[in-house]
Formats: sequence, structure tokens, C-alpha cells
Amino acid sequence: MRAAAINASVVARKALRTLPPLTLAALFLLSACHRQAPLSHAGEPTAEWTRFRGPNGSGLGKAPNLPAQFSASDFNWRMELPGAGYSSPVVWADRIFVTANPKGTTQRVVVCVRVQDGRTLWTKTYDSGPDDLNEDNSYAASSLAVDAGRVYFHWASPKDSALVALDQQDGHELWHVPLGPFVSEDGPGTSPIVFEDMVILNFDQDRPTSFLLALDARTGRQRWRWNHEGENNTPATPCVFFPKQGAPQVILPTRTLGLNAVDAHSGRLVWQIPGLMKERCVASPTVTDDGLIVAQCGEGTEASFVEVARPAADGKSAAKAYEVLRVGGHVPTPIAINGRLFLWKENGFVTCLRAESNEQLWSGRAPGSFYGSPICVNDRLYNMSTRGDLFVVAAAGQFQQIARIPLGEGSYATPAISGGRMYLRTFTHLISVGK
Repeated sequence: MRAAAINASVVARKALRTLPPLTLAALFLLSACHRQAPLSHAGEPTAEWTRFRGPNGSGLGKAPNLPAQFSASDFNWRMELPGAGYSSPVVWADRIFVTANPKGTTQRVVVCVRVQDGRTLWTKTYDSGPDDLNEDNSYAASSLAVDAGRVYFHWASPKDSALVALDQQDGHELWHVPLGPFVSEDGPGTSPIVFEDMVILNFDQDRPTSFLLALDARTGRQRWRWNHEGENNTPATPCVFFPKQGAPQVILPTRTLGLNAVDAHSGRLVWQIPGLMKERCVASPTVTDDGLIVAQCGEGTEASFVEVARPAADGKSAAKAYEVLRVGGHVPTPIAINGRLFLWKENGFVTCLRAESNEQLWSGRAPGSFYGSPICVNDRLYNMSTRGDLFVVAAAGQFQQIARIPLGEGSYATPAISGGRMYLRTFTHLISVGK
């Protein structure tokens, strides 16, 4: 078998030498595109959904033919997962990755599903032992991250924690980095992100030994680590901010330290707004079209704060721009598009603001309760309720509920978009919609 492969390689090299220069250049370009998809301004592949909430956590996807209204008869497929969970799917090329927790166990199962037909290609199981989780948390709450060759999985428990890389093709473990015990009143919930050739993880817990960590995506070797105080777990998943000058910055809100920007290449703290985050930070930060940074914190539906910061032109500092009280939630992440900021509260209230000025344009209600975050496709917001309805709301100048689509089961997850299709994760199922 090995000899046949070597012979085929020799024949291929001889064939390449006979091709015209232009054809040869095109082939090498095609090969490079296959290895690494084109990057967006956020440093992520434009056609893939590599992390929680997609490219840089923006929640923005492309699917020109995705219908605004559909029913179960329009599903491409609906497959049952090997357990329940709240994590959101991530997608690369022809594969979807999600986690599940088999009933009655403390296991976390990584599941790889084929896009075409929903068939399970492989699973990988980890058992971290029991944890005293919040009743609205799960052993399968953290979402995965993915790049061209690897899937990144994080789990945390009082016994031990780790960040691991699995091979996309068969799920075998490529590297495994222990992180030590994790202590939190509510349990873990953050997800890793991929940036350039690094995997970045927020490890913020209810004790001083908290940190933001960057590992080499290929080897698992530590690239940098920002140690910081921690007294109230922040499960928020970071995003990356690109200042007009200087290196990209990892944005992380914490109740202990406020809003923080860390140099994405060195791990050095660039700026900080202390005291900005008054409550626990669950929702992920996001960046508006105009370069404002939006972070959210709260406790229940009453105590909620949306904090908006404006970085300086040189990227070396930032100041509070404005605050939105009670209108926003603290679990669903806001979404910014076309100069507007959409806030989706746990009780279904949706509010649209002018991102730059904080002027409220409208407020309406999608009748349901929500832990998932909205995404935007074709100027429409899609969000799943805890009871299992997919609400579709116009991302426009006035409130308009376009559709309410029953999915047959509740969900705490956020939809994913890739290859023109939408993938919806309910508690125990994965659904494909769109052509």
C-alpha cells in the first residue's frame, strides 16, 4: 500500500512538470484554498461556522435560499444525538460537530455528523466526574471550535479540566492539555475559539487562579497565558477586535475586572475598563460595524446591563460610550448589523437601537423564553425558544414577527449557518434546513 502511494506521488510530480506555468499556478492556488478557506476581516473562514455564533461570534451567516418559513416536512434531515445538551453546532465543509450528555451519566460526547444526510461519522467520549451544576446547565453546554483539520473540545469540573484537539477525520486525540480543577457555583459554559494558528480559551472561575489561554493549534504548546483575578465565573466566550492600528485584541468581560482587551499575539493586557460589568457575564461580547464593543451582564430578567465601549483610534485605550438598562438580557448575545444593535431578552422582548447613538427604534416581543442567541441571515433574525419554537423576526426598521416554527423539542442552543443551510440543535436532536 505504501509503495503504491509513493509510485502515485512520483507519477503526479512528473505530470505537474509537463503542465503550462499558468495551469500549474492555478493548481497550487486551488490546493492552498482547500487547505485554508479564505479569511474574513475577522480572521475566520467566510464559509465556515468555526465557533459559537459563527465568524468571530458575530452571528452573521450567508444562506441566500434559506426560507423565512418552513415546517418539519421541509427538513433535509433530523437525527437523534446520543444524549441531551445545550451546546451549539459548529461546521467545517461536510461535517458538523456538537456535544451531548447521555442520560444518567457525567459523560461528554463529541459527535461528528455528515452534512449530507445526518449520519454519525464518529464519536469521542470523556467522563469528567460529577459536578454540582446549575439546573439550567449541562455537561454538554460548551460548544466546540473547529478549523481545517482539528476539532477543539473543552471540559471543566471540580476534579479536573482540559482542552483537547481531535482529528476531524476520525476523532482520535492529537493533543491534550490539562488545566486543573475548575470551581464555579453554576458549572462551566465557555467555549474555545480559533484565531489564526491559535486556540484561545477563557478559564474564569470562582477563585483567584483564573486565566485567558492561547495554545498552538497544531501542537497544543502554550503561546501565552494572561493570569488574572477571578471571584465569579464568567462563561462568556471571547471575540477578537481589530483596531485600526496595532495588533488584534481578544475581548473578555469579567465581573471581577470589567471589560478587558488582551493583545492576541502576545497575551499582554492592552486596556481595561474596571467596574464596567456589574453582574455575571454570560453573553459573549460582540463588535459593531462602527467598531464599538458590546458586552452584557446581569442576573435574572430584571438586573441586566448592556455596556458599550468605544476604543480609541490607536487601539491603546477605550472608554464607556453608553449603557442600556433592563432592555437587554444577560444570556442571549446581542447582534449588530447595518448600524443597528438588536437586543434579545430572555423573556422574548426584542429591541432595536442605533448602535452609534443608543437611540431606540423599536421594541417588540417574541412570545417565548430564550437562552439561545439570535443569528442573522437575509435580514432576518432567527432564535430558538426554550420550548422549541424557532422565531423569525425582521432585522429592519420596525418590529415584525415573520414566523414561529415548531421544532418538536426545546432548545438552549444557537443555530449555525454553513453551505447555504441552517443547523438547529434541540435538546436531543440535530436538524438540517435549506438547500
